[in-house]
Amino acid sequence: MKNIFYKITARTMGLNRTRTIVTILGVILSAAMLMAVAVFGISVLNYIETKTVEKEGSWHVAAEGFTEKELQEIRKDKRIKSLSIQREIGYLRGSEADGDYIRIFSRDNSAWKNLPLEIEKGRIPENEREILIPYEGIELEGKKASVGDTVTLKSGQFFMDGRHMVSDQAASLSVDEEEEAAEGAENSSVSFQENESGTYQVVGVYHDVQQARAASGFFGYMLIAGPYGTLPEHSYCDVYIEMKSPKDADAFIEDWLEGKEYGSYVSWSRHDSLLRWQGVFRNDRYTYMIGGALGTLLAVIMAGSVLLIYNSFSISLRERTVQFGLLASVGATKKQLRRSLRFEAFVVSAVGIPLGLLAGAAGSAVTLHFIGAGLTSFIYGEKGTVEMSCPPAVLAGSAVLAFLTVLLSVWIPAARAGKVSPMEAVRSLQDIRIRPREVKSAKLTGRLFGLEGMFAGKNYRRDRKKYRSTVISLTMSIVLFVTASLFFLYMEEAGSTILNPPSYELQYQEILGWNESEDDKNALIRTKAMLDEEKLVDSYESYKEFSILIPMRQEDVSEAYRSENYWEELADGSIPFHCSAVVLQDKDYETYLKEQRLEKPKSGSGVIYAIYYDQVQSYNEETQSYDKVPALTENVKRRELGAGRVLHRKDEKEKTGDAGEYEQLFQVELAQEARELPLQCGTENVFKPVLILSEEQAKQYAEYIDQPVKEGWEAEEELYIAYFQIHAENYIEAAENLEEEIQNMPEEQQGSLYTPAEDAAMSRQAVTAIRVLCYGFIVLLSMIAVANVFNTISTNLMLRRKEFAMLRSVGMTGKGFRKMMLYECLVYGTRSVLYGCILSSAVSILFWKFTSQASGQELIFPWSYFLTAAAGVLAIVLVTMIYTMRKIRKFNIIDELRMA
Repeated sequence: MKNIFYKITARTMGLNRTRTIVTILGVILSAAMLMAVAVFGISVLNYIETKTVEKEGSWHVAAEGFTEKELQEIRKDKRIKSLSIQREIGYLRGSEADGDYIRIFSRDNSAWKNLPLEIEKGRIPENEREILIPYEGIELEGKKASVGDTVTLKSGQFFMDGRHMVSDQAASLSVDEEEEAAEGAENSSVSFQENESGTYQVVGVYHDVQQARAASGFFGYMLIAGPYGTLPEHSYCDVYIEMKSPKDADAFIEDWLEGKEYGSYVSWSRHDSLLRWQGVFRNDRYTYMIGGALGTLLAVIMAGSVLLIYNSFSISLRERTVQFGLLASVGATKKQLRRSLRFEAFVVSAVGIPLGLLAGAAGSAVTLHFIGAGLTSFIYGEKGTVEMSCPPAVLAGSAVLAFLTVLLSVWIPAARAGKVSPMEAVRSLQDIRIRPREVKSAKLTGRLFGLEGMFAGKNYRRDRKKYRSTVISLTMSIVLFVTASLFFLYMEEAGSTILNPPSYELQYQEILGWNESEDDKNALIRTKAMLDEEKLVDSYESYKEFSILIPMRQEDVSEAYRSENYWEELADGSIPFHCSAVVLQDKDYETYLKEQRLEKPKSGSGVIYAIYYDQVQSYNEETQSYDKVPALTENVKRRELGAGRVLHRKDEKEKTGDAGEYEQLFQVELAQEARELPLQCGTENVFKPVLILSEEQAKQYAEYIDQPVKEGWEAEEELYIAYFQIHAENYIEAAENLEEEIQNMPEEQQGSLYTPAEDAAMSRQAVTAIRVLCYGFIVLLSMIAVANVFNTISTNLMLRRKEFAMLRSVGMTGKGFRKMMLYECLVYGTRSVLYGCILSSAVSILFWKFTSQASGQELIFPWSYFLTAAAGVLAIVLVTMIYTMRKIRKFNIIDELRMA
């Protein structure tokens, strides 16, 4: 009996090829999407993990300050896979250019193997008397050292209250503390114990030690020696620990490091940049953003796939209702009827899932091939390739998830199949429910669409299940398309700093003084002449930036801004609050005022009436993201505030620890607030209120600030930065020419040349990669949407062949059919657009919730995409109706009326 049911099901599927093919296509698309997302995600994660290990090492926990005796206990922990050790030899005083101290340490063999190090010149040290230096010509003990030199170094170690200090503590010592330690001051808690002098041979130059910087927090230069012999028990070590299971890192820290006391100060760090890619997450807002956005996208994909496949099986049940009724009347059980529909699910899964997995993997491979370079540029700023990774677990997981999608889709139709009553099934009345007054049509419908519209309205009310499935399908199709668009828009917005590079190709900046000395005047003239004479420079704009001191009371600063900043009070109890100031050229200033719809500020003696921008970035501990908040309260806006400078006594002894004395020179009024900053300044990393000034106001400031200092006191020199934003089509050659000109300037007059166009060129590849990925989602989701609409509309119309034949038999013309179908399109469309708008808004809110944690962006609703989706769905409905109705008109009326 079982084989008979399966044969009947297979024959029915063969007779309904279109619906069967569309169902299989839905399964293929569903499996392909799941597989593509999984393979793409795993491939990128593996690339990032591999690159992180390559750049920073495979360690999970790093600790500094252990002795060899203390390490012997830690080695016994069975959770440890490997230990890489760096022995601290000591510190030696560096030159002014290299930092106060240079740290020396030697690596064991495991460290040389497991901790990455790029050798620029020479070779790796073979013993502890051979060292690497950070660059050729570094000054060691007053002499410049290069590869091949032999140097004698006398180093030492810092101790505080008798305990050895780790590198980040030593790096944070003040100049006074360092001098007291070096001189052996009796009342100092810090001491410096010198080691015996050591002779070393310089055998190479290293590039950088990223893992050492990340672990220790020491950002000075380092000298790296080769493997040591026997390690003395009193030696202090840095240890890099790789766990057998990354998930044990936190437990290890809790057991051995957190809150534990050792003979020296011990600092530790967790390798979060690796652990997060190995599945050990902390409260990381970027992981939250990407995971949440992808989770929302996958949920919508699953919902669309389930709906498409569900509709196929639901329609199959409607088509086979009479067949099930007949089978039930001759003794078929409910279980056998349910198995019949599940068999259909197994058949389409057996065909669709393998093809879908293959298509998804192939699509990911092709995508990674074309956008791999862009992705690697986006992640690490260098071109590379992302190899496709498809572990068996991913393949099996995608297959299981796709099969669960099919089973979920067939569950409700299978349950309904078991409840079919033979009598109702044969009469095909189980979906038709008529309640009093429900089939009454509105008078307006009759006037606009005539009898045909009334028929359509009555049909909708008497067979709601069929029409409900159509509306749901159309709604989901709109939501699918809008979701893919939203994913693209939010990802693009979240990476706005990359996707919207500066409009200029080069930027030159130099630091000058407001006192307008001859050197500064000549430097500015020389810079303008250099840019004017360079033939490859098309044009340039310039502006100035500096800081203005405006003392305020604590309560004049907003609570959010005050909580993140600390000011040492001046003698009068006020705080030395600084605002940034930007000086635009006159034409740029006038354009900016027009764009912001602001009036030109008035001028006054002793007062600068300034346009201001007061939206600064403030770190939100709760969301772990930056929010834009005002720094100032309304108390200080639109009223005159004192501004000036801080003076210190010339006597250095009295100056030590002196907060200074404030001297008011002029007044500033925050007259008009701007909504946006000038384009020249950029909108990122604004941490202070900004005053936007004209050239005339800048001259006022220069006059006010250039007042003589009273006798016995001194003030810091007032400086500003002059920025030149340069447009050059051939910016590479232009930069080379300008660099050559800059090198010919006196050293004290040389500025800095920056090439944002190089970053922009690299970013364009990343933009292309993101867009290709998002457009791929849009295309696949659109295919699911189109298949969904076509399958639902065409099959529902085909199921109404008997109804249409009856209407044709009583004289309904082709024009009448078109009017009836038009009315049905309006019913489907208006309801679908309404529901689609509501659901799309909900999806947008979800995306915004996840992405705003990391980027602070605003809520987006893509009206253009939504209208495109709505218009596209209605067009597909119309085309599908025309196609199906043409097929129906070819059927014989008498044969259709005889159809059971």
